[in-house]
Amino acid sequence: MNKTSLLHIITNMGNELQTKPTNARLMAGLIGFYFSYFMSYFIKLSPSIIMPVLQETYNFTSAQTGFISSMYFLPYATMQLFVGPLCRKFGAGPLVGAGLVVAAAGLLIFSNGTTVAILALGRFLLGLGTSPIFIGMIYFMRGAFKSERYARYYGFAIFVSSLGSIVAAAPLKAILKVLPIDSFFFGIAIFAAALGLFMIAIDRSRRPKPEVRTNLLVGIAKDLKLVLATPILLAGLLLWLVQAPSLVCYQGLWCTKWTATAFPSLEHLSGISGIAISIGMIFSSTLGEDWVESYKRRTGKTLWQVLVRLCFLHVVSTMLLSLTKQIDNAPMFCLAMLGDILFGFTTGSLIVQGGVFVKENTSAEDNASAMGVYNFIGCVSQQLSQWLTGVEIDLFVVSTGLSLAFCLTFTTLAVIFVVLTVVACRIKNKHAS
Repeated sequence: MNKTSLLHIITNMGNELQTKPTNARLMAGLIGFYFSYFMSYFIKLSPSIIMPVLQETYNFTSAQTGFISSMYFLPYATMQLFVGPLCRKFGAGPLVGAGLVVAAAGLLIFSNGTTVAILALGRFLLGLGTSPIFIGMIYFMRGAFKSERYARYYGFAIFVSSLGSIVAAAPLKAILKVLPIDSFFFGIAIFAAALGLFMIAIDRSRRPKPEVRTNLLVGIAKDLKLVLATPILLAGLLLWLVQAPSLVCYQGLWCTKWTATAFPSLEHLSGISGIAISIGMIFSSTLGEDWVESYKRRTGKTLWQVLVRLCFLHVVSTMLLSLTKQIDNAPMFCLAMLGDILFGFTTGSLIVQGGVFVKENTSAEDNASAMGVYNFIGCVSQQLSQWLTGVEIDLFVVSTGLSLAFCLTFTTLAVIFVVLTVVACRIKNKHAS
């Protein structure tokens, strides 16, 4: 997808909608979902800038800091099992809209918190409120877009989320030098609440059809069985876990502080790290689809083989960060920023192509449910990894210093990613044979 095709998508989305009489309402709903997804990524990744400030202000340990940030993922993960059935029952727009109103309350509580308990409560409500957005957007898009255009519009959603990631980096750091945290997040809370009411009112494109009433827990058990008992989906899930915890651990929490610690002479540029990751994700969402299709045509590789190569490339980017963030000089800083871009590119590519992989291996009815399970297990890994990386940093820092503690912690993650990829390949190969 080059620049021209990206502009083509933006200006011609309405022409790709299946339901012609309701194009305007569907387009408004799509824009609402994109804004909602932007908000979810901004909220998810803003701790990279905010938490170091709060940690210094209130003398939190790294473990406490990781715990506060990770509380976002506890309700977020749990809700992924319920979002698919709830979308079918109430519709994606009303569900996402109600969630945004809850997120607005979470923003107000978090921005005024001064203790671990209050800050954790705010993050909990933020996770609960934004939890329907990703699956709700998929549910909406599967019904609104022609099947052959799904990957392109899904990729554009990743582009939009990358913009949220960028705003949550250096721009947020600059804003907080001018505005107090509580004043800024009060404005964001008002926007979130207004967007929520808009989503409730506008999305009438996918009114749920009457269906036989079933037990919600039975439906969840069915969704879990669908993924865990299907070897190809289970193998894909393990590859999904390569990108899930690394993004929120690094871009979502530690990247700014790690960069500032590793390059004290360039501390004022530490916010660029988050932007570099987002630039990589933008490349993946705007160019990744064409690159993958071209690579598959030239080499004859399958989508699975592309995903495996992306996983190992992601490991390379993680190790590159650990190697470059040990010497405080400008050339190593530039190499670290290149590592950030590669990290973002492989992360975004795994998200997009992982979603396409699930779509290709599930029916239209099961797609949102399968993605809900992927997101649920992925978010559990995110919650645990944010907290446990904080614990690991506290353990290493006693004997190694903070910068090396970061390097050892993320090297450990890279080793885990290799193990996940190898196990996934074994499951896939056993199933194929």
